[in-house]
Amino acid sequence: MMRPNSTCPRVAVIIPFFQRTRGLLADGVRSILAQTGVEGLEVIVVDDGSPIPAEQELQELLEASSGRIRIVKQPNSGPGAARNRGLDSVGPATEYVAFLDSDDRWEPTFLGDAVFALDQGYDVFFGNTTRFSLDGTRFSWSASPDLNLRVENHVPIDSAREVYSFQGDFFDFLVFRSSIISTSTLVFNFRKHSNLRFEEKLFNGQDRLFKLALGKGSTKAAFSPKVCAVEGEGVNIFDSSGWGSEKSIRLVANYIRLSKFILDRIEMNQAQQRHIHAQLDESRRAFAASMLHLLKNRVRIDVGIVRAAFRSDPATALLLLPNMGRIVIDKILPRRSGDATRDH
Repeated sequence: MMRPNSTCPRVAVIIPFFQRTRGLLADGVRSILAQTGVEGLEVIVVDDGSPIPAEQELQELLEASSGRIRIVKQPNSGPGAARNRGLDSVGPATEYVAFLDSDDRWEPTFLGDAVFALDQGYDVFFGNTTRFSLDGTRFSWSASPDLNLRVENHVPIDSAREVYSFQGDFFDFLVFRSSIISTSTLVFNFRKHSNLRFEEKLFNGQDRLFKLALGKGSTKAAFSPKVCAVEGEGVNIFDSSGWGSEKSIRLVANYIRLSKFILDRIEMNQAQQRHIHAQLDESRRAFAASMLHLLKNRVRIDVGIVRAAFRSDPATALLLLPNMGRIVIDKILPRRSGDATRDH
């Protein structure tokens, strides 16, 4: 196995960077440089037209990092394009690739545990995370116990490290619970998956499509239930788009496109396809509900986004009025039922 030298980093960490808050990027990079048990590390920061330039944020660290930090600049193109630019910048001899969002930070043992597992032939390693705004950890966020990750169902690789071999159908698990893996704690064998890229036509959810493609092409996955990273909020405006806001239409239209990309590009069995089709139907109904809310409250609707949604998915247009009708009926019937109950 090739070992690192001054010109051949063994592990590349890609950070897509677009921030208006100072200090977050530097904190994240410090957490990378503080990793234990890892040699041959390179940090690739893709400055995606950030209002705060990466060079300003990392000036002191650049001088002290002995060339381990590289900044790549591009016009603002979104996180998927930024991650792709980072992947394109990875050297051909690099063995493993990890990602870190610019407002997240790693715990010191994360990358060492990942390399330990990947060195034993695992294709993918992922770790648990916590987020400032949520209780619990990512492995336990699902309301359905079957979709949470429980270590007793898996085989320990190293008990002291708390590193486990995933048992069962990893791809199937990703179809139903892809959000269990944070992109910021995902490390994979780059030599095996060097052609894998993010879909730049999606402004949100590119990571889900990427993880499904990665899982489909992988045979062995390992993980750690330890909290390996703390996730921040950053400028993730899309996940915080308010219901009924102008942004919500764009967000729901994006989820429709995401489901269609998954169905078109990822080979799945019938149960998996049914699950994605159900999510697609739910997004189409959410599109109709959001349109109703905007119209009711006389909020401006971006006609261009609506037209684009109809072009990419004609069924959204065909089902718009029927879905609106069902939503209105569902709102009326419970009220009538409640009135009847009170009359008795």
